[in-house]
This record gives sequence, structure tokens and C-alpha cells, in this order.
Amino acid sequence: MQISFQVQQDYGVAAEAVLSCDLAHYLAVLLRVAGIHEVSVSERNAAAATAYALASEAARQDAFRYCDAEPPDWSELLTNLRAPQVAACLFRDCCKVGWADGEIDPIEHEMLMEIARHLQLPDWLRDSLMNAVSEQETARLKVLSLFS
Repeated sequence: MQISFQVQQDYGVAAEAVLSCDLAHYLAVLLRVAGIHEVSVSERNAAAATAYALASEAARQDAFRYCDAEPPDWSELLTNLRAPQVAACLFRDCCKVGWADGEIDPIEHEMLMEIARHLQLPDWLRDSLMNAVSEQETARLKVLSLFS
């Protein structure tokens, strides 16, 4: 399996595990996070960036089908994504999508907690990932503000 530079940069040693997982479910989870209220442009773009880096067009279309009509429950989407590296990367990506509009609101926070529970992430890892993404996204927004 050839790993692109972007995937290697984003996922490091976990790249192969992520590329080998059920990418349609992985992307469907990100779409559900992006659509918790209504999909904002920034949240859609964050989910799309991950989708285009990781998956084929067929996997992307399958992910959209999972989100059509009545979406499957979390356990159905997340059960096959519990491998430690995959779960950590997915949760990190969910946090990035949630932060794409500049904040995690209480509803998004609760959804992230539910995802972490279904992925069976240890609390210390969940909190570390949330804090790391928060710091990264706060810094990104600060840099963008310098251009205005």
C-alpha cells in the first residue's frame, strides 16, 4: 500500500492502520460530526479534506449513503473502528471537524464524549487528544487573524 505524503504527515505511524480500516464508516462519523447542527462551510471542508486524503471516491460515496435518511447508531458506525491507532486518529479528526468553526459548543462536546465512549478510548487519551486539537486550532485561528 502506497501512503501519500499528506496521509503520512497527518497520521504518522498510524497511517497504515487508518488506511486499512473501514474508511466509509470512518468518514460517515466525520460527516455526522460536521452535521450536528447544520453543516458549516468550515466543518464541511475539514471533513472533506480528510475524506480526500484517505479514501477513494467509492468509499466517500458509501460514507454519504450511511448519512442519508436515518443514520445508523454510533455502535454500528464505530464498532469496527476501535483498533487503538484508528480510534485515536478518528477521535482526533472528529475534534478537528468540531473545531473547524472556531469552537466546540456543548452539543458538539457531548457528541465527542459519546464517540469516545463507543470507541472505548481511555479518559486520559480522550482528554489529551481534545487538548491537543484545541491548542492546534486556537493557534491556527490566531495565525489567520494576523492576515485580517
